[in-house]
Amino acid sequence: MGVQLAKLSEENIGGVCVYPSPGEIRNNSDLLGYGDRPYTLRLALAEPQLIPVFFDLSVLENYFRDPRYTCWFGDGEGHISLSDKAYFSEHMAERDKTSLQTFGIGYDKNRNRVVVVFLRYLSGLSPEHQQAWKTHELLGPCTMNSDYESASIWGAWPEYISVYSAFIQEQVEINKLSQLIGKVPLFRATYEENDRPMGFSPMLRPTRQNLDDFAHLLDKMLSDNMDKRFFQDDIPLEEEIERRDGAVEKRTLGTIALLERWLKKRYRDAAGKDISLEVIAPLKRIRTARQPAAHAIGQNEYDDTFPKQQDEILGQATTALTKLRLILSSHPMAKGFEAPEFLDGDKIVFY
Repeated sequence: MGVQLAKLSEENIGGVCVYPSPGEIRNNSDLLGYGDRPYTLRLALAEPQLIPVFFDLSVLENYFRDPRYTCWFGDGEGHISLSDKAYFSEHMAERDKTSLQTFGIGYDKNRNRVVVVFLRYLSGLSPEHQQAWKTHELLGPCTMNSDYESASIWGAWPEYISVYSAFIQEQVEINKLSQLIGKVPLFRATYEENDRPMGFSPMLRPTRQNLDDFAHLLDKMLSDNMDKRFFQDDIPLEEEIERRDGAVEKRTLGTIALLERWLKKRYRDAAGKDISLEVIAPLKRIRTARQPAAHAIGQNEYDDTFPKQQDEILGQATTALTKLRLILSSHPMAKGFEAPEFLDGDKIVFY
């Protein structure tokens, strides 16, 4: 202590900040007013404002399922706020009029996804919501996603691209190619980053219901989203089926069948091989995965492997879109087309 005091007497202390230790604060301050705000209390005890706190992913689920909250989840980071209608509503309890400026993705020791929030943002939650978050807090060793840490602490641009972003961009590029080769856009709708469907994000809780819901959504973004006019003039949109009584019945073809027939007719690789199955097989698997949820009432279940199954489904779908983009870009009328460089790089990851 004597050495420290001597140095202070010799130095210009105009730019020095001194903070009391947590023990000193606890022994000499009235902390009763923070009893219902566990994260505000930690700040009052002089913990660093940007210390990360980790939570189970399911802590986000109530907000994402409540239409009164406006939630955005960009795979590696997100935020939660109130809609204007809810904010000004007299029917919404004041304790629930709360928001979270930013949260990120982290990982536990087994590389399972968790939520990370800096202490300063947690302290802004209402007392009731701070207590709710506290029940989901993880005490084991966890780490922040490197991109979220770099952007939040160091102000650096992300190094990697989410598979979810790549999927969205592949559909945008395929529509550009569709028009270059003289057709209507293959997909009726595309989903820019700020307009992606709710649920098109990493799984918040590993349940069968959430996996089924994701497969259903992905199928709607793919096969249900295709415009059959893309195929007209190239292949029939119907097929004739002979019934047992000899009558011929015309049956409308679905979009997956149309895309498969179109690829078989219009494209071969350099060796003359039909590779349509490389594009079609993942789409069929997604349609099959969707069917139990669409046509039956099943029992829900909890399984830690479901998030990885969702990753596999989306990874296969994105690869199928990439192959379709490359096929379309080989068309003579698409000469000169260039997709964003990141789509063919090695920086696309599952956060």
